Amino acid sequence: METSGAHERVPAPRSALRADQVLVTGDITRDWVFTTRDLHAHAREPVDVRYTTTRRREVHHVQGVPLHDVLSRVVLRQESDAKMERLSFVVAARAADGFRVVLSWAEVDPEFGACAALLATRYNGRLLTLPTLVVPGDGRSSRYVRDVCRLRLIRVAG
Repeated sequence: METSGAHERVPAPRSALRADQVLVTGDITRDWVFTTRDLHAHAREPVDVRYTTTRRREVHHVQGVPLHDVLSRVVLRQESDAKMERLSFVVAARAADGFRVVLSWAEVDPEFGACAALLATRYNGRLLTLPTLVVPGDGRSSRYVRDVCRLRLIRVAG
């Protein structure tokens, strides 16, 4: 008798997250939870981000940590020693309200796309309860994710 998913990892039961915690999970060796306050302790200098909405141009003052810096703390679960296997991963950022955005690993890796995506912990001077994913290079704010509660790293099957 064949069982599908025989190699899949069975997740351990997890207690509910607090309102200020973000879960990093997926195809990684160990899940990780961090708080916005802990993340803010490593925030870089504030930057102005500009984008266009359907109605007007906006400028916002944000401070946070580059997404790649956060992701570099996890160990990807790789299936082989294939060349550059990490480039087959994506990160899905999920908001508390269910909104989701996907970025490729290569897009945020400084050695490749060097996208300036960051997890903002302070937005227009206000310390956030949950971070906001900000993609400063985008001309629109469509990939901005407010109240990020989960980052899931996913290997894309070839």
